[in-house]
Amino acid sequence: GARDSIYEPTAVLAKVGPEYILAGDIMPQVDIVLWMMFKDRSPAEMEKYRRQIDMEKQMLIRSLLGQAIDSKILYVAFKRSMKPEELAQFEERASEVIDSAFESSIDETLAKVKMADKAEMKRLRAKDMQITQLCTLMVENQVETHRELDGILRTFGTSLEQAKQTFAETNFGRQALTVDVKLSFEVTHQELLDYYFENVDDYKITEAISFEQLTVQFKNHETKQKAYQKICALGNSVLQGARFDQVAIAQSEGPKAKSGGKYELIERGDLVSEKVEEVAFDLPVNRMSPVIEDGNGFYIVRVQKHREENREKFTEVQSEIEQAIQNERRNEAIQKYITKVKTHIPVWNSFEAERP
Repeated sequence: GARDSIYEPTAVLAKVGPEYILAGDIMPQVDIVLWMMFKDRSPAEMEKYRRQIDMEKQMLIRSLLGQAIDSKILYVAFKRSMKPEELAQFEERASEVIDSAFESSIDETLAKVKMADKAEMKRLRAKDMQITQLCTLMVENQVETHRELDGILRTFGTSLEQAKQTFAETNFGRQALTVDVKLSFEVTHQELLDYYFENVDDYKITEAISFEQLTVQFKNHETKQKAYQKICALGNSVLQGARFDQVAIAQSEGPKAKSGGKYELIERGDLVSEKVEEVAFDLPVNRMSPVIEDGNGFYIVRVQKHREENREKFTEVQSEIEQAIQNERRNEAIQKYITKVKTHIPVWNSFEAERP
């Protein structure tokens, strides 16, 4: 109905000065975030929580649109700060710089995302939401190249080119700030300590395991017995000297088989299979588990790393805390600046506009 028409890719969701923000700029982002939140849920669960997911979607649209508007305001302010001929020159030079900055940002962040636990992911997202999200998509879909990432983005109705455009505008907008806004601040030792103790939960190291898994799913086999024979055969080839990850790639039936059945830094409550989790957390490192059975299939796991619960020391996170405080103050300064600039740049937001 009329409600859905705002989701047509060409529908205008907002206007900032001369620039438009279309549904096609926002909706793919919304869908990507929702996919990340719900990718492990079964269709039945999705159906059950349809209303909540719908509400979540509405909130996401508003919040991502708000961020996009702020970003555009900075971009428009930046363009206004230059003479037309300067701008033309700048845009010519900038496209090469942006290309390489965008690609190296992805490559550097990808390496971090692959190894990141939840706390580190939170930090990466705070530093650069867009790039971290692109890298998470790559990791979740087990791809390595920018071309494959482009393919994934297209399934959400966007592309690498469009992502690069967003990246460019965000970074040009930040240029405007460097001229007009104070972006670095003195942080005292006492402030660092206060922050550490106020946010001490963020520096908890949760218990986590990294492990490899062989999976045989009942639904792929005529009888349970055949499934059992297969999991035993897989286990035996590892015991006879085959590499665990090679066996997983060749024969395992789990979602991570392609990447060697590897699970990195899994915390309690993360796994779909409670049975696997129960066994894996109790298993000595480098020991193969017996065959585990749950409602969906048979599994064998081998734990490679078991990280005990702990806490990061202040000295280990001091520079990172300084970064966090700098970011908070910077964001406050940026918000103030945006509020000031808004008075000179007309903004229309379809969600706040009076409905005729």
